[in-house]
Amino acid sequence: MSSEKTILSFEEVNRNDTPVAGGKAANLGDMIQGGLPVPPGFVICSPVFRRVVREGGVAEQINALLKDLDTSDIQQVQQVEAPARRLVESVPIPADVAEEIVRRYHALGGNPLVAVRSSSTAEDLSCASFAGQQETYLNIQGEQALLDAVRRCWSSLFTSQAIFYRCHGGFDHAQVSMAVVVQKMVNAEKSGVLFTVDPVTRNRYVMVLEAVWGLGEGIVSGAITPDHYKVDRDDLSIVYQLEAVKTKMFVKGVNGGVEVVDVPPEKQHRPVLTQDEIAALIRMGSRVQAHFGCPQDIEWGIEGGELYLLQSRPITTL
Repeated sequence: MSSEKTILSFEEVNRNDTPVAGGKAANLGDMIQGGLPVPPGFVICSPVFRRVVREGGVAEQINALLKDLDTSDIQQVQQVEAPARRLVESVPIPADVAEEIVRRYHALGGNPLVAVRSSSTAEDLSCASFAGQQETYLNIQGEQALLDAVRRCWSSLFTSQAIFYRCHGGFDHAQVSMAVVVQKMVNAEKSGVLFTVDPVTRNRYVMVLEAVWGLGEGIVSGAITPDHYKVDRDDLSIVYQLEAVKTKMFVKGVNGGVEVVDVPPEKQHRPVLTQDEIAALIRMGSRVQAHFGCPQDIEWGIEGGELYLLQSRPITTL
């Protein structure tokens, strides 16, 4: 990857580009190059964030807010979050950067709905990449809405949780950075997560699969109890299942974003996945694990009968 390029399509990044593209984008690019079904998108690499805060004149102001912060005082840390995030979200994006973001956005298909996700960089946040920084904005549409969502992802470097973890992990706030993923939205009828190894029992012969109606934010947020399966990775037999009563689901909001609606009564007691879909997901999990060479935590969605992979990362609890 050229070090001069700062906004790159998924096809231009791979797992070795985590320091500038962040783990999320690097893995998505790697999967696309491996022929896996990932929706198209691009990544605004971490040097862009550094340039924006430097040229926007807010880097020193942010550093001043964080200087001599007593992280044992939770209230003090929380009080710093809002002004730090406001500084980042108010900074102008340089014209050449904004133009390239908009060009890449329209190249995804006119004026598409996209997901905008923070993608932490391993070089800056190697032991705190999950610490309150993985913000996601779904069903974003239009140039200004996109640029605003990008700024909000950047500003999520300064949530109180992220500040706390960096301080206790020994990271220098001035060195932190954030890449941002922009990915064509999958308006999924079914979504879920797949662990290619049981993360609790560490049984490597069983995959754990969870599924909900609608978008996967219900699982990620913990707001919805999903259908839960343990499946033998070799013969695809279900060794355990818990099919929940699903009364709520996350769907595309009328004005963008997401909203929670009632599941139609006829679907509340029905399993989300068919037997064929379960088998297809398990086979896909085996492909993804083989591709990366280690057990994976995968987010997926099904739209119009097509299975899409939205994210994959190593299981960190093994």
